[in-house]
Amino acid sequence: MAEDPEDTVDIKSETPHDHKEHEPRWDVIEKLHEKIDEDIDEAFRVNRLSFIEVDIALLMISEKIQQQKMEMYNIYFKQKDNGEEEAEIKKAPDNLYK
Repeated sequence: MAEDPEDTVDIKSETPHDHKEHEPRWDVIEKLHEKIDEDIDEAFRVNRLSFIEVDIALLMISEKIQQQKMEMYNIYFKQKDNGEEEAEIKKAPDNLYK
């Protein structure tokens, strides 16, 4: 199923991420927030979602992010235990945030 171009948002940063990794890229964060906010507003209007349904969907997203963080921590600690300095970079699944 092809994505509708209207459903996608260009979330590119004006500043490279590796420039200062410890600082959040607020331009990207704001664009993502605006897109999520628009989608929630549309879900209220079109699908007549309740607050609890939206809250459950956001909880599911939060859980997915937590799982990914735990996976990254596990990779880090396995590398540290094996004496490796850097991990092999793995490609994220295409459906990770769908």
